Amino acid sequence: MTPTPETQIDLFAWARELEQERERVADANAERASRRGYLVFATDPAISPEQSGYREVYATEAKTPNQAMAKVKPITEGRRLRAYLATGRYR
Repeated sequence: MTPTPETQIDLFAWARELEQERERVADANAERASRRGYLVFATDPAISPEQSGYREVYATEAKTPNQAMAKVKPITEGRRLRAYLATGRYR
């Protein structure tokens, strides 16, 4: 019994799709590897340091500390931001 063409898998098309997926994953991994993890501390100057809510901590990936703070800034209205490297080495 020979399979009909409708049920056969085109191995060349499948191999092309696999290769494209590998390239996409490699590109995504390379982009991600170029970033580092940062902890961004957001403190509220209007609240006493002893009160709850004075400090919030956010973890993010970015290439620079300024980019990390820029990612967090829209959700931390009126707070002071400070970014610390959480992965990699300090120079």
